[in-house]
Amino acid sequence: MSHRSRRTAAGVVAAGLALTLTACSGDEPVTPDVVSPSSATPGPGPDDVQYVALGDSYASAPGVPQTDQADGCFRSDRNYAHVLAETAGLFLTDATCSGATSDDLISEQVPLLGPETDVVTVGTGGNDFGLFVTMLRSCLTRAASPGADPDDAAAPAPTCSDVVDGEVAPVAGEIQAKMGAVLDAIADAAPEATVYVVGYPALLPETGSCPDLVPMAEADYPVVTGVIRGLSDALQVEAEARDMTFVDLLAPSRGHDICADDPWVNGIRVGDDGTVPFHPFAVEQAAVASLIADML
Repeated sequence: MSHRSRRTAAGVVAAGLALTLTACSGDEPVTPDVVSPSSATPGPGPDDVQYVALGDSYASAPGVPQTDQADGCFRSDRNYAHVLAETAGLFLTDATCSGATSDDLISEQVPLLGPETDVVTVGTGGNDFGLFVTMLRSCLTRAASPGADPDDAAAPAPTCSDVVDGEVAPVAGEIQAKMGAVLDAIADAAPEATVYVVGYPALLPETGSCPDLVPMAEADYPVVTGVIRGLSDALQVEAEARDMTFVDLLAPSRGHDICADDPWVNGIRVGDDGTVPFHPFAVEQAAVASLIADML
């Protein structure tokens, strides 16, 4: 089993971080990907169920073939929004964007909603305050850099736990508040829509490690797992407070972590199919689409 191509660890970490940092911002508005159930239909008809997908790279699925790089959002044509729209016969406007923060969702994606919107999916939080980037840099960099001396007293690097405790934990409440602000903005813009708030999948196993795919100290695996669980828990709290449907991915993805025989999320190397590091494979996107389809 190998979804991964041969690349140096340091180079691929840099590529993954660069993509995670890519935001849906700029002088020109980002053009959403609009997909009709019928290629012959230029726009939604009066009987079409109008679906708008919002979110960050875990919703846009960068690298899952085929990925549109034209506007910097790296939306896949097989992300869960596209699969769901195809399966359920929905008229899709895909506004997802790699690197998007909650503020980006409010300013650039939510305006695509309207009173006629019937279904919304949204996932957010991982890019707020640079959370994912901060965590990857602190937990992976030293492990992925041969020759680094962890006992160098002259310049001791903060550990993964140090950074999570010192930089991530203090902003957890603010990240959750931003999630709530996104959901409020959605409710205001599309008051008749059914909203599905999508959590994050499990990245790492409950026990054990796979240093070839996730080069970090085994003791830090639970630290990262705790951050991902915290993000999903916060989304669930905010969703349920607004009577929106929360789509839990932690339970369904258990046993499909990066280290598993049947992974739903890529490790440190770019996948043979093009999936970028530490992002979902097509199988995960299909599973998310199936979960939401069952709720429609």
